[in-house]
Amino acid sequence: MKLRNVALVTLLAGTAFASSALAAEPLKIWMRYGDNEKAVLEAFTKAFTEKTGIQLDVFLANLDFETRLARAAVGGTLPDVILNDATAMGQMNEMGILKEIDRASIEGGDKLLDVSWDSMRAPDGKYYGVPFSAQAFGLFVRKDWREKLGYPVPKTWDDLYELAKAFTTKDPDGNGKDDTYGYVMALSPTRGYASWFLSDLIWQSGGEFLASKNGGFASSLATPEVERAIGYARKMVCDGYAQPGAITSTTGETTPVFNSGQAGIYRSGPYHIAAFDKEPGKDKFEVISPPAGPAGVAELAEGTSAFITAGTQNEAAAKTFIAFLVSKEGQEIGMGSLSPNAQPIVRLSVNKDVNTGEVYKDPRWETFAQLYATSAHYFPQVPNWQPIRQMTADGFNAILSDCSSDIGAELKTLDETVDQELTRQNVLAND
Repeated sequence: MKLRNVALVTLLAGTAFASSALAAEPLKIWMRYGDNEKAVLEAFTKAFTEKTGIQLDVFLANLDFETRLARAAVGGTLPDVILNDATAMGQMNEMGILKEIDRASIEGGDKLLDVSWDSMRAPDGKYYGVPFSAQAFGLFVRKDWREKLGYPVPKTWDDLYELAKAFTTKDPDGNGKDDTYGYVMALSPTRGYASWFLSDLIWQSGGEFLASKNGGFASSLATPEVERAIGYARKMVCDGYAQPGAITSTTGETTPVFNSGQAGIYRSGPYHIAAFDKEPGKDKFEVISPPAGPAGVAELAEGTSAFITAGTQNEAAAKTFIAFLVSKEGQEIGMGSLSPNAQPIVRLSVNKDVNTGEVYKDPRWETFAQLYATSAHYFPQVPNWQPIRQMTADGFNAILSDCSSDIGAELKTLDETVDQELTRQNVLAND
């Protein structure tokens, strides 16, 4: 086994297991990870090789991953297995490098949550990957501020708005200054952040980015439901209850706003729990389910999946690797059970037999796991979601930047832009 990280130009030599009964060459795996996950990956690959005798050649890269894949595809040097973001499936499928997956052929596949499998179903109804890690998004709230001001845990959009207003106007930190804000919002168009952030509100309002019909898709943004969601977000910004500069903020810029005590509400994933335990402090914040919108509760789900490449000569070994990855043992090792101080490669388990809260020894992680299991919502599985995410982010950001713009008219124009992209991807629904 060896882990290679191009970003650091290092080679970590692991334990080699000479099993002549299996493939003569190691199973080649590319993973979109970096230095932070190495301890977990080493524990995982060591356990896998000891259990199966299959040697692994693991390549790590978290920069220019798609570019490297494209070059490898052209040069005929693709690995056997790729671990990548679930949302990358469409783009890789467009490149023609993925092998179709029969769910029944993956040992333990019946133990995976259906919502995770759904993330790997392409528009043609076939599966091209196996989910092994997921994450959902909840709300981090300054519990000390909320209790000091006498507000309940927000259950509705109106509750959330009133709490954001109170955090902005009622001096929750007690320093006598007008220097706190309510909702930390990442609304920059950069890398599609505005689309990412607003997705929950759109689904909670009963809207959708795309409508599926007649075997294809059509943009469905110009609807009362989506208009209501965008209007709610804009009101939060324009009334001054979001942090200053919200419409140009990325997540890299918003996280410090919450942990430094400038604002009291932050939407994010469980990976921030450890950092927020240090600052602002474990006793000062709580993790809650996002308040329900007019249509109920819905949270963006994201994840990581394993993909078998179309040209592999080691399909059996690849499926053995994936079976271990999604097994109870593999999931728990991937969550850091053998290396608890390292960054996990499995955030929320997709295996029904794994209790996320027990593995992490933290009930707050279980809150996220329950959100994923009960109300997770993935972005639509068009051939390539990335350009649509970017163009919707550009459109949403423009609307939020102008407190007097006609939201309905802007969404209608955005529908036309998205439909043009669906036409380019050859999935625009026929009327």
